[in-house]
Amino acid sequence: MGQGQKYPWLETGNNILDNIGQKSFRLLKKIKDPKFEIDRLEIYSLSLFIGSRDFQILITDSETNHCILLEDYVFDPTIEEKDKFDVIKFIFDDHHLLLANFWKKINLIIKNKSFSFIPKHLFEEDKISSYLGINASFDPMQDELMLTYHKTLDFVNVFPVQKSIVQLISKVYPDRRVNYMHQSSSLINGLISMNVKGEKNIIIYLDRFGLHILIAQDKKLVFYNQYVIKKFDDYIKYIKMVAKELHFDLETDKISLYGYLGKNTPHFNELKKTMPKIIHGNRPKNLNFGYVFDEVMEHQYFDLFSTETLRI
Repeated sequence: MGQGQKYPWLETGNNILDNIGQKSFRLLKKIKDPKFEIDRLEIYSLSLFIGSRDFQILITDSETNHCILLEDYVFDPTIEEKDKFDVIKFIFDDHHLLLANFWKKINLIIKNKSFSFIPKHLFEEDKISSYLGINASFDPMQDELMLTYHKTLDFVNVFPVQKSIVQLISKVYPDRRVNYMHQSSSLINGLISMNVKGEKNIIIYLDRFGLHILIAQDKKLVFYNQYVIKKFDDYIKYIKMVAKELHFDLETDKISLYGYLGKNTPHFNELKKTMPKIIHGNRPKNLNFGYVFDEVMEHQYFDLFSTETLRI
């Protein structure tokens, strides 16, 4: 699963803050569909995922719903938190597409542990800092609070975004509306899009050093939470805890696994001992994929591919 793994960071001659540059991150995967056309950016949707450990880019064709570009970057694990903004800015400045401002739609998805779900009938916009403060800490001097309305689910997701990121995005894409979302909203959208009335779906999403558990039934969200993972046994501990609380059977219920854990790996086989019915999940049905994406397994990048599943 890569825990504790050290990537062979690229050594280049870039002189951006000496220690900030290409050697501070690694491009793990890049897939570009041959159908990509630089002259058609005005019909493409750009989605950017920013986390504490990684950064992803997804470009989709809004007319054909084809996924046409995917890039996955991981930060050097030794880099300090205060320097990650400089790495993100470096990627923007060095990228041949990100500085373009002709996109039909721009999404920015934040991957952090700070969020709060508020029932729509209780939500008052002037109280958003209080709502978030119940579940998570944030710095009003450093963070800007954002909202995602889940109209079909009748709740609002409140989450912080670093002001430095907001300012960077505003500078790169001036006078453009940017749709800010939280990773939890994207995962929930993907789950709800697959759930049908009369059925229950249980999803386990393994992020880099993180665990997300989601349950939906009858097109309604039953449960969502995320957990920090320090060792493999933590996965089993949290999954058992949620199963006990939500009364589902780990031995008999069908559970779909998504994320960075491959098939036929020792860790996957270990999970099967606790959850015999666990299977790798499929991609959301809203996107189409060309043959170049065959190298990406169906259960990978579920949060990215779920970005456009629902209009929220």
